[in-house]
Amino acid sequence: MNIRAHWCCVVVVGVCVFYSAARGAESNSGWRGDGSGKYAVENPPVKWSQVSKSVEGLRFQARKPVEGDLGTPMPDGVIREWLVVGPVPLVKHGEEQVGLADEANLVPEAGQAAGELKWKSVTLDSAYVNFTKIFEKPEDDDVAGYAATNIYSPTGGPFRLHITMVGHARMWLNGKAPKGTGTRNSIDLAKGWNRLVLRLAPGEGGWYMVPVFNGRGPCEYHADGFAWHTQLPGTWEAFYGGGMGVGSPVVVGDKLFLESDPHDLICMDKNSGKVLWISRASYFEAASDEEKKLPAYASAQEIATKLDAANAAFVAGAARAQWQEKARLEGELRKQMKAVDADKYVAGLAPDVGFAGFTPCTDGKFIYAWFGDGVSACFGLDGTRRWVRVDQRKAPEHGFSSSPVLVDGKFAIFERDVIAFDCATGKPAWTTPTIDLDSFNPGSFIHGSLVAAKIGKTPVVALGNGMIIRASDGKVLHIDKGDTQSVPTAVVEGNKMLVVTNGNIPLSIRTLPAEAKEEMEVTAKKVPIDLTGFPKHYLPWHLSSPLIHDGLVYMLNNAGVLSVIDLETVKVVYQKLLDLDVFQDHNEGAARGIGISPVLAGKYIYLMGDTGTTLVIEPGRTYKQVSKNKIENVAAVNHWSERQERFVANPVFDGKRMFIRGEDGVYAIESK
Repeated sequence: MNIRAHWCCVVVVGVCVFYSAARGAESNSGWRGDGSGKYAVENPPVKWSQVSKSVEGLRFQARKPVEGDLGTPMPDGVIREWLVVGPVPLVKHGEEQVGLADEANLVPEAGQAAGELKWKSVTLDSAYVNFTKIFEKPEDDDVAGYAATNIYSPTGGPFRLHITMVGHARMWLNGKAPKGTGTRNSIDLAKGWNRLVLRLAPGEGGWYMVPVFNGRGPCEYHADGFAWHTQLPGTWEAFYGGGMGVGSPVVVGDKLFLESDPHDLICMDKNSGKVLWISRASYFEAASDEEKKLPAYASAQEIATKLDAANAAFVAGAARAQWQEKARLEGELRKQMKAVDADKYVAGLAPDVGFAGFTPCTDGKFIYAWFGDGVSACFGLDGTRRWVRVDQRKAPEHGFSSSPVLVDGKFAIFERDVIAFDCATGKPAWTTPTIDLDSFNPGSFIHGSLVAAKIGKTPVVALGNGMIIRASDGKVLHIDKGDTQSVPTAVVEGNKMLVVTNGNIPLSIRTLPAEAKEEMEVTAKKVPIDLTGFPKHYLPWHLSSPLIHDGLVYMLNNAGVLSVIDLETVKVVYQKLLDLDVFQDHNEGAARGIGISPVLAGKYIYLMGDTGTTLVIEPGRTYKQVSKNKIENVAAVNHWSERQERFVANPVFDGKRMFIRGEDGVYAIESK
C-alpha cells in the first residue's frame, strides 16, 4: 500500500468535520460558526476540568522517594520529570534484545553511571519525551533510550497508560513487565510510590514517546465548569474502530442540531442538554413511491418501526445500553433496503468518520444534512423531513469525509463530484465532476469540506485542492490541483484563500481577483514551514485548517506543533510544540492525531487536541498560554477497545457557553 496516500486518507477525519461559509457569503451557520473560526462572544469559558479522582491524586518525581516525599501533582496525567539515559546499545539475548543490565530493577539517580553513559534529569513542558532532542538520533537503530520516574498514587488501582510512539517500547512497573507494551496499556498501581521504567528504540518517524495516564474502567470524576453533559446513542463500527462524534453541532435559537450515526439528526435543548427529538434520513426514508410498493420494502417497514420505537425510548430517557439493539436493527434495515434495490442501496462499509460524521448546516429556518452513504435531507426545526434523496457514488478508501455547505440558495455536497441541490425542493441544480469516479485512491481527492465564499459579488464554492466553482451553475472558474490528496479544508477570508497541503511547503496564500471570471488567474505565495526539529508520527502533516486573525495565520499540525505565520510577509513568526497530550496510532478511526482547527472566541484562541485537552492562548507574535483544560472520560468501558474518549469535532461557542462534541456525547461548558 502507498503509505503516503494511505496516511492521508486515514488521518484526515479530524479535519473533515468541516463546513465553511466565508465572511461576506450568505448568513449561514455550520462548522466554526460562519466558517471563519471566529465567534463574537464577550465572555467565553477559559477554565474547565473533568479528571478522574484516581488520576487527580497522582504525583511524580524522578529521584528515588524517601520518607516524607510528596512529589509534584499531575492532575492532567502528564509526567514532567524523568531520569534519562541513551543511546544504549541493544544486544540480542535469546529472542529478546537487552540494553542495560537488570533492566526491570533499575533505580537510577542523576549522574549515576550506566556503562559509558550517565543518567541525567530532564524537566519537560509537555508529555513528549523526545529522545532525538535530548540525545540526537543515532545512525544505528539497534539502540534504546531509557526514561525512569516514580509515580505516587494515594489509592492504587487500575489505570490506563496511553503511549504514542513510533519505535518499539518496553515497560517495567515496580520491577515487573506487562504482557506487552503497546499504545494503550492496562496497569495497576500500588498504593503509595511506584517505580516506572520505559525503554524505547528509534522508529521510522523519530525517537520519542508521549505517555499520558488516564483512569481505567468505570471512573468517578471531579468536574468543574460544566453546565451539562449528555451522552448520545450514535455508534457505528467502521473499519478502524468506528466513527462516533465527529460532526460539530449547529445552533439555532435555543436548540442544538447534530448528526448521529448512522442516519440520525438529533435536536437538543442547548440550555439543559435534553434530547428533544431524533429524526432519521436513511435509504428507507429516501425510497421512491414505486419502491415503497415492493414486498421487500414492507419488511423494511417492520424494522423501521422498531427503530422509531427505539428512538422514542431514548428521547424518553431509556438507558444508553439499549442502543446495542438499535445498532443491530440499523444493520438489518440497510440489508433489507439492499433487497429493495441492490444497485441503488449499497450496504457498504462505514467511512472512517461514520455515516454521520459530518456537520449539518442551517439558514436559521431549516437544517440540511448529508450522510456518508449518499443520503441528503432537509429538515424543519421540529424534525419534519422537508425532502430526502439518495445520490450514490462509489466510496473511496476510508469513505467520504467532507461536510456540506449552503451557498446561493443551494445545498452542495462533495461525493467525488460536487453536487448542488435546490434548497427548497432538493432537486439537482448542477453536478461538477472533480475527480475520477472509480479509483480507490483518486488524485486530487479532498478530505476537507466545501467552502462558501464570494469573489466580488459572485458566490463560489472553493475546494481544498484549489478548485473554485461558480455557485450559480457549477462552472469551474479556476483549477489548481496541486496535491494528490487534499486533507484540510481551504479557508477564504476577504480576498485571501488559504490552501493547506503537505510536504515542505504546506501553506499556499492565494490572492483572489476583484471579480469572478471564467478561467481566472489566482496568484499564490508558497510558505515553507520547517517541522524537521519536531517529533512526527510517520508524517508531519497538517490535518486542521488555519485561523486568520490580526494579520497572523495560526496552523496546528497532527503532532501538536503550532506554527504562526505573518500573512503579508509570509514568514514564520514562531513555532511551538504544544502541551496537548496527543495520542496517535494507526487504528484510531477518526482520531489519528490532532485535526481540530484553531478557533477564536472573544479575545482568546482555542487549540484542542484529540484526547480532550484544550489550550487557551492569547493571540499575538509570542506564545502566551492562559490555561490548560482537560476532559477525561473513559469510552467503551470494559471493552477490548476501552480508551480515553476521542475528540475530533470542532468546538462551538454561543453566548457564555462552549459546546464540545466527543464520541461519547456533548459537553456544555459555561464561563463563570
